[in-house]
Amino acid sequence: MTFPVLLASLAFILTRLWTTYYQLNFTSLPPGPRRSFFTGMKPRLSKSEPWKTYAVWGVRFGGAAHCSVSGFTNRLTILLERRAAIYSGRPVSWMFSHAVFNISGLHPRHKIYRRMLQGGLNSQAVKEYWPTLEDEVDILIRGLGETPDQFENHIRRCVAFGYSISDGDDPFISIAKSSSQISGGALEPGRWLVDYFPALRFIPAWVPLAHFKRQGAEWGATLNSMSEVPHKWVKSQMATGNNIPSFTSRLLKPRMTEDEEDIVKWCAGGLYSGASDTTVSATISFIMLMALHPSAQKRAQQEIGSIIGRVPRMVDVHRLPYLLAILKEVMRYAPVANLALPHAATEDDTYAGYRVPAGSTVIANVWAILHDPELYPDPFVFDPERFISPPPSSLPTRPQQLQPDPSAYIWGFGRRRCPGIQFAEPALLLSMASILYNFSIACESSENPVVEFTTGITSHIKPFGLRITPRDVPAGIW
Repeated sequence: MTFPVLLASLAFILTRLWTTYYQLNFTSLPPGPRRSFFTGMKPRLSKSEPWKTYAVWGVRFGGAAHCSVSGFTNRLTILLERRAAIYSGRPVSWMFSHAVFNISGLHPRHKIYRRMLQGGLNSQAVKEYWPTLEDEVDILIRGLGETPDQFENHIRRCVAFGYSISDGDDPFISIAKSSSQISGGALEPGRWLVDYFPALRFIPAWVPLAHFKRQGAEWGATLNSMSEVPHKWVKSQMATGNNIPSFTSRLLKPRMTEDEEDIVKWCAGGLYSGASDTTVSATISFIMLMALHPSAQKRAQQEIGSIIGRVPRMVDVHRLPYLLAILKEVMRYAPVANLALPHAATEDDTYAGYRVPAGSTVIANVWAILHDPELYPDPFVFDPERFISPPPSSLPTRPQQLQPDPSAYIWGFGRRRCPGIQFAEPALLLSMASILYNFSIACESSENPVVEFTTGITSHIKPFGLRITPRDVPAGIW
C-alpha cells in the first residue's frame, strides 16, 4: 500500500471519528450560537446589558440556547424548580472559588453557611431586627433631608445595620461598593483563561500570564476586609454590652473555636455583601422611578397618609397595598439581578429532546421573563396597577387580569432561592414608605431623562438629576 493511500485512509478514519464524536456530543444539545474555542461566547455578548443579547438568543433558538440560558418560565420551572435535585449545583469557577475566596464550591462549609442563614433569617429572627431597621431608616431620612444629593451614600449607610459610618469616604462604604464588582468580575464568562484551562493555576504568580493570580489575591484581601471590619466591630460592642440585635450577634457564642468564629464572620460578610447591594439597587431604582412617575408617587403618598397618617413603622408596611404594588413593579421593571446566578446540572439530563450533560451551566434570564409581553402586557411601561385587583363593584375600562407576582423570579429558583426574602421585602417597604411620607421626588429637568441601567451581578437605574424636597407632614422625621 502506497503512502498516499495510507494518508487518505488515515484522513478518512479521523474524519469519521470526529463526525461520530460531534454527533454524540453536540448534535443533541440545544441549538445556539457558534462558540469560540478559547473565549466561549464572550465576543458575542455586549458588555452593556448582556441580558438583552441572551433574550434575543432565547427567541431565536427556542428558549434554551446552547449556552443554556433560558428566559421561558415553563422551562425554568421544570428545570430549576421541579428538577431542583439535578439543577441546584453551581458551575466550577477556579477564579471565583480558589483565586478570590480560596474555598471550593463543594467545600462542606457551604452547608454550614446555609444552615446559619436559615436560622438567622427565619420569620422569628427577622422580627428581632425590626427596631434596628427602623432606626437605620430614620437615619436615612435625616441624611436625605440634610444632603439629598448624596442619596446613594445615605442608602448604603442605612443597610450598615448599626455600624457607625463616618461622613466622607468611610472604608466600610468603599468595601461594600466593591464587593459586588469583585464577584461580578471573577464570575464574568470568558474573562479568565484559568477557568477554561485549570492547569494554569500551577504557574508562578510573577509570570505575565498569571495576572489572574495577582488579581485574585488583591480581591481576596478586599473581601476579607469586608468581613473582618464589621465582625470586629460587633464583637467589641458585645464585649461592652452595647450590641444591637444582628445576624452576627445572634450567631456568636462564648468559647467558640477560631474556625467556628471564622465561619460566622464569612457567612455574615457574604450576607451583608449580597443584601446591601440588592437593597441599595432596588432603593435607587425606586427613587428614580418615583421621579419619573409623579402620579404613582402621589397616590402612594395619599395611601400612606390616609391609612397610617404618621411616620411608618414595620407593623404598618403590609397595610399599604398600592405601595406593595409599586415595590413589585419596581422589581419587575428594574430587577436587581437581570441574570440569576448560574446553576449547574449535577448529572446528565434530557429536556424537550435535548441532552443536558452533567456540568452544564443553566442561567435564568430574569429580565426576559419580567419583560415578556405574554406575561406582562406593555412590559416597558411602569404600571403598578398591573398588581392591583379592581374592586368587585367596579367596571374597568379595560380587561384587567392580575399579572404574575415577580417575586417568583427575582429571588432565585429552587434550592438556590434567596434565604433573606422575609427580611428584604419588609425592609424595602419600610424604606419606600418612609421616603414617600417625608419627601417629594422630582426630576431636575422638565424633560424626562433617558433610563439606563448599570451592568453587573446587580443592576439599577443610573442616577440622574433629582430634586428631593421635604413634605409638610405630621411628625415627619425631617
